[in-house]
Amino acid sequence: MFSQYLKYLLEKLRFLQVVISRFLIILFRKRREVELLYLNYDKEHLFETSFIVINYRFRNAIYYRFGKHITLEKKIKIFNIKNFENEFDLLVYGFFQKKVYRIQFEPKLALNTDTFETAISNLTVKLVEQKLPKLAHPKIYSNIKQPIIRTKKIKIRTNSFNQNEFI
Repeated sequence: MFSQYLKYLLEKLRFLQVVISRFLIILFRKRREVELLYLNYDKEHLFETSFIVINYRFRNAIYYRFGKHITLEKKIKIFNIKNFENEFDLLVYGFFQKKVYRIQFEPKLALNTDTFETAISNLTVKLVEQKLPKLAHPKIYSNIKQPIIRTKKIKIRTNSFNQNEFI
């Protein structure tokens, strides 16, 4: 229990260290306002069980808040759609200011994950026997017996899967 509390305390101190260092860097700049460089995320082709990738970049930002999640990451963030609402705010905190950006997405696609069984019928295999070429030297010979070919029925069974397993 003490180690968990210590770990939590060290994470908070690391967060404060990064925030203070970014604050001091912005303090000595001429232009201190938060400026959006780009904000991209996919609004279409989202499955109910997929991830949303938010690609963003801001100038003079100290830290970010995605809904309830606070982060120091500057360029890309990946969230599981199950853990987020379809609409949330991105708050960008800067030098004594904050800017709010609304992020909206709607997962419209669903993946059918029912188990299935595949049966292959009317499969014909044509085996062609080829003779071994004769060797040039009469003292060299090979002793290869005819191979035995056994065929078995092919049955493919799969487990249920979802779109996340394709990634």
